[in-house]
Amino acid sequence: MGRKRIQSPVIWTETHERLRKRWRARFVLTHLSYFVIIGCLGAVILEEGKTREFLTRETSHVEEYRTRETIYSILRSRGVSLSQGLDIADVMIRQSKALDLPLSLILAVMKKESMFSPTALSPRNAMGLMQVHPVTWEEYTLKLNLKVSAHAAFDPSTNIVVATHVIKDLYERYRKTERSESEVWDSVLSAYYAGRTSLAQTGMTASHLRYVADVKRFQGEFDEKFKD
Repeated sequence: MGRKRIQSPVIWTETHERLRKRWRARFVLTHLSYFVIIGCLGAVILEEGKTREFLTRETSHVEEYRTRETIYSILRSRGVSLSQGLDIADVMIRQSKALDLPLSLILAVMKKESMFSPTALSPRNAMGLMQVHPVTWEEYTLKLNLKVSAHAAFDPSTNIVVATHVIKDLYERYRKTERSESEVWDSVLSAYYAGRTSLAQTGMTASHLRYVADVKRFQGEFDEKFKD
């Protein structure tokens, strides 16, 4: 019967140390591999995110370009020049986003009020593209801290800024009292047409109703143009 070969403690310790070092090296290499894989995946995901952001940004630019082109095509039919038409389109888009007002609505009010004429002046002295009354003009240029004279009402960009703020304020006022969105806009447009106190004084008259109907009809027509 053979004898068992017993390793000395020194040899056993050396073998254990070699195995421990080998296991540690494999452990480090394995985790480094994981980190490399995770890093590569992260880079891919990040690059995909950047690509998506780029595509979203470019799509937004294309859509905005098409919107500007649509607005100008509407204004051009009334003899507005290219440079002035694009300026009007830019301020309309900016105000629409800032105040959450439909572009088609702004255009519809503009058409009803002045037929897109920046120099329009009504018998009651309402001025410019969106026919802002001198009293309202003075109130809102102070409120918006616009250091301009009444003559600036004939500047299309300034006129649109003031008029859209008037419409937004009327909307905020009537959405607290009217029951439906349609009724809110009926009141907003009526007050824009005849003054903020007109509904309280006379109620909704035939004149108010005609104005509202015209603006809503124009808005529907412009909505269709933006869809094309």
